[in-house]
Order: sequence, then C-alpha cells, then structure tokens
Amino acid sequence: MEIKKNLKILFIIILLNIGTNSFASTKNKIVVSVENQIISSYELKNKIKTILFLSDQNLSQKNIDFTKQIALQQLIDYKLKKIQITKFNIKSDNNIQTKNHLESLSSKYETNIDGMKKIFKNNNLDFELYVNEIETEFNWQKLIFRTFRDKITLDKNEIDNELNDLLETKSNLQEYELAEIEISLKNNSDDKNTIIEVNNQIEKIGFEKTAIKYSMSTTSLDGGKIGWINSKSLSKKILTILDKMKIGDISEPIVQTNTATIIKLLDKKTINLNEMDLNELRKKIVNNKKNELLSLYSNNYLSKIKNNALIEIR
Repeated sequence: MEIKKNLKILFIIILLNIGTNSFASTKNKIVVSVENQIISSYELKNKIKTILFLSDQNLSQKNIDFTKQIALQQLIDYKLKKIQITKFNIKSDNNIQTKNHLESLSSKYETNIDGMKKIFKNNNLDFELYVNEIETEFNWQKLIFRTFRDKITLDKNEIDNELNDLLETKSNLQEYELAEIEISLKNNSDDKNTIIEVNNQIEKIGFEKTAIKYSMSTTSLDGGKIGWINSKSLSKKILTILDKMKIGDISEPIVQTNTATIIKLLDKKTINLNEMDLNELRKKIVNNKKNELLSLYSNNYLSKIKNNALIEIR
C-alpha cells in the first residue's frame, strides 16, 4: 500500500478516535506499523502533547487536530531512523550530546534535568520517550556522517582562493546569526498549503516555537537556531537573500527538491580580517560547507528509505 494512501486513511481514523474528551481515555493500540516498528496510540498522543507543550500551546481540540499530522510524520521518521541505526549497529554513545540538549532545554524553564523530568510528569508527558527521540536523532547524525563522509569532497584550492581574494581586497567579513525552519515537501499541491500553514504559525506563536513544532532539521531541537555563520560559508543564493534582510526579518521559503527552508536573521556583525586567525576562518568555512552537505545527504537518504518502506495501518 502506498504511503500517502495509508496516511490519508490513518488521519481519518485518528480524527475519529481522538477527541478532547476521549484523548486521555483511548486505549493503547497499534495505529501504524513502519517496517518492523510500530507506532502506538499512546506514542501518538504523547507526541502531540509534547509538541504542544514545547511550543507553549494549549491542549485544545483545535490544536490537537492541527498538530496530529505533524506528530505522526515525525514519529514515522523517528521509527525509520531507528531501523537504520539498528541495521548498521550504531551504538548509543551520545550521552554528552543528549545531556547538553536536556540542560539547554531545562535552562529555558529555569530548572535542571531532574526538574525537567518533574515538569514532564506534571504535564502527563513521557520524558523517557522524549529522550529516546533525542538520542535517536544524534545517532542518526552519526550514521549519516559514517555513511557519507567519504563523499564529502571540498575543493581546497577554491577555499584558499576565496581567502586570498579577501586578503587582497582587504575586505571585511560579514557574519550572520541565523535560525531556520526546514519543511519537508511532497512535491504536490499540498506543499503550498503547508507553507501557508507554517507562515501562519510563525505569526501566531513565533519563529522558535514554530521551528520546534514543524522543522525537520536537527536545529529544531534548539528552536531552529543555527548559530553564527560567515558569508563565505553561505551559497550565493542564501547570501543574496540575507543581504536584503534586516535583523529580525524572516525570509520567504527557499525551495529545493524535497524541502523548503525559512530563515530568520537574528543578528549580524562585521569581522576585521586583520584581527582574525585565517586558519581558524578556513576551518569554519570547511566545517559549515561539510555540515550543509551532510544535511542534504540526510534529507535525501531519509526520503529514499521512506519511499521504499512498508508503512501501513494495523
């Protein structure tokens, strides 16, 4: 059975089964199978509630209905990633990354990890399921790096030439602090509605909360924040867009094959090259370009395994 057909049927079933009054009382059952993994009604309800909690939205029927499809898609991706991690025997040694993420999340609520556990418990959220998803995401990143690192080739001469041009022209270097929302596209008529929906949510609940709720990028774990990137690490297309933006501006969706990315300019600054270590600058440029390629490989790989996976209703 095709994925899209399955999901359309599933959304109808979920809509009928999960209402405001029945949300907590619906029995735990398998609602979808993803290859050898399952998605239970408990996981789905917990995922919906967790998304709404982290994006600071009420647990109303309207918000539940609005978040259902997002939660289900994220769970399907999560299960597909788990399958690949097991298949390639990727070990969970990302305790430091997971701990750092949980500490960052906890600080937003002015508490520590133990305090965050209590907050989840008080809101009837499964903290262990949340942590499992975070660990899976970090393991997925490790898998992508191991699988595609040999395919990431950068032209050293090209990077050196860029740096030499900067030195010869004595140009200063612009740096941008960015946040992003990366949306998965189906390449059909639904994409336009999805983009409109995301833009509406940005206006309603803000960029950071919308990133947590919608973005498929790993930066969604931190509200879409990418950090500081220098202009030489960015494509000409992105740089042209940023040059026209003011601090606080949000870009139009930047559409690629399977994704659309919305960028927010958080801050920008000018770096004096005379005061900067060029070796350090070279490393930053190389690392940013590598991360961009890894993100592209990650999206394409997930899309490929999703298209070939058996996803069906039980």
